[in-house]
Amino acid sequence: MRAAIDIGSNSVRLSTSDGTKRSKITKLADGIERSGRLSPAGVNATIALLREYKALSDGATEIIAFGTEALRRAADGNDFCNRVKEEVGLQIKIVEKSAEARMALYGATKPIGPCTVCDLGGGSMEVICARDGVNPEYEMSLPLGVVVLKNKYNGDYASLSRDAQRLVGDYGAVPSYPLTVMGGSATTIAAAILNLPFYDGTKVNGSTITLKELDEFMPILMSDKLNILRPVASKRADTVVYGAIILTALCHHIGVDRFYVSDTSNLDAVLNGFEI
Repeated sequence: MRAAIDIGSNSVRLSTSDGTKRSKITKLADGIERSGRLSPAGVNATIALLREYKALSDGATEIIAFGTEALRRAADGNDFCNRVKEEVGLQIKIVEKSAEARMALYGATKPIGPCTVCDLGGGSMEVICARDGVNPEYEMSLPLGVVVLKNKYNGDYASLSRDAQRLVGDYGAVPSYPLTVMGGSATTIAAAILNLPFYDGTKVNGSTITLKELDEFMPILMSDKLNILRPVASKRADTVVYGAIILTALCHHIGVDRFYVSDTSNLDAVLNGFEI
């Protein structure tokens, strides 16, 4: 058995080759826009969860733990990795931007043929395109993750909506290939639109969301009663609307009117042989 752990800005996920999957929000990068450092509470929560994940992976021949935007950006990112190595016994690999984008392309469930894959995380949003679906011809990562946007806009959805098109404009010219989006915000939006009573990756994976559907669903996502209206979105109720707004802008920027949702991700890429 092999195990992979993705230490993200907002959540930490575990996946093993025998089918075990876990995900929990620890808010590691909460406040990073203001302080430039990891959240002290998030650090403690993440380390406690990593101990739990390591115990769940008992017997694994290999545990691959990796971090992305939060650990790249934070002034204390390396200190965090050293502490995890000392206290938990896990060596964390910090993935560079270009490698993270290629990992997303490798791990996504996407249509055959030309494709654009977007990995929307807590700290960053990677966009990668491949005419043949395999070999990247375009890739870029920007700090437009949902935690970053939440810290910057703090509930001012109108301002983000006004700024979003300018923010995604920094991607420049992106081929108008069919778009697939992965990450907790995208899968949560899909589960909420599908009105699932509980999260079911088999129903979310490969589902399609049109911009019309997302626009019509936006008032529910913005509602302070989202927890009640869509309990399946309760764990991400404080960040998911930022994802919906920035994804809408990305679709307009690319020139597509819908996107596929992938429940498979970087973890699947690593478990299937992607070398960091």
